Amino acid sequence: MASHKEERRQAPRLKLFQPAEMRSRGDESRVHLLNLSTSGALVYGEKVPALGEEVQLRCSLSLGQGRVAWVEGRRFGVAFRQTLSDAVVEQVLEIQDALIVSASARLGVPCRKVAVPA
Repeated sequence: MASHKEERRQAPRLKLFQPAEMRSRGDESRVHLLNLSTSGALVYGEKVPALGEEVQLRCSLSLGQGRVAWVEGRRFGVAFRQTLSDAVVEQVLEIQDALIVSASARLGVPCRKVAVPA
């Protein structure tokens, strides 16, 4: 059975672990995107905004503004004000892939892309 959060989702979420920046109330902090869809994101951060607070997310490109829809510890959900295009979501995944390849090269570890079932 799907949870309330899953039932309310408007678009499929893609798992990732992407460093990002969040701006809220004029303050900027580092966060990590744990999943992303065209309608929102699951975010992890040391500084957690309040429920309902407006935030802006960026990870090499702007993901726009959103509202904090829920908070659990250091994890929180952001519902975007404007739907992201599939192309923007794909760009975020490409950025993550490039970071993984770069880190693998620095460590001297071979890297190959593996499809992970959702």
